[in-house]
Amino acid sequence: MYSTTFTRLREQELAKSTKPFQAKGKSVKRCPDCQMGDFACMCAWRPQSESPVDFALLVHRKELFKPTNTGRLIVDVFPRTNVFLWNRLEAPEGLESLLNDPQRECFVVFPADGTENCSRKVTRALPPASGKKTTLILLDGTWKQCSRIIGLSRWLDRVPCLSLPETLVRSYSVRDSGRSHRFSTAEAAISCLLLAGEEDSAGVLQHYFSLFNQHYLATRGCYLPERGESHAVLEAYTSQLKAG
Repeated sequence: MYSTTFTRLREQELAKSTKPFQAKGKSVKRCPDCQMGDFACMCAWRPQSESPVDFALLVHRKELFKPTNTGRLIVDVFPRTNVFLWNRLEAPEGLESLLNDPQRECFVVFPADGTENCSRKVTRALPPASGKKTTLILLDGTWKQCSRIIGLSRWLDRVPCLSLPETLVRSYSVRDSGRSHRFSTAEAAISCLLLAGEEDSAGVLQHYFSLFNQHYLATRGCYLPERGESHAVLEAYTSQLKAG
């Protein structure tokens, strides 16, 4: 089984469960790695890239088990991504270390309008190069879950907020938040990379995200996904990396 920081956390939490998680489409026989239907498996197109920007996912527990989750796509593309399970009362141990690292500049990615009742500093741009590692904390869950994370986690109040411009990427066709400024987790990461001037790595994640949308809709509709531009781009990208 393909192993990442996300899948290991999911398996860890599944082992604690007393009953199985019943997601929509539970009758579909799925690939254990990509969570698509076996007939729509997308593992062959899984890319890997690098970025000077570090991501850390702060995941709501329910989101770990959803086939619609897009945070795991970020971990697939950027394997160094840290994944932490949200705790209302205190920062997860590994995340606390990141927040206290003097060599890092950390931001929690969240819309500015969601922080109006909080004293947290809000910025709409990434800081200029300063020798510190920019670390972006992405909240991974539904809009309601992420609002609870930002609203109830007093230990997060000291972390400045990065509010993404509304004009950046929007292409999620599986779940719709209904609000223009509410991104899926993968969209938020793509937008962060574009904001950082990392067009190449943003493009890799964008194509992987597009392919995810296509394969998930095929899984839901019980039909074979058609090969498209993103399949070709990711195939060529992976072949180029292997050729070295």
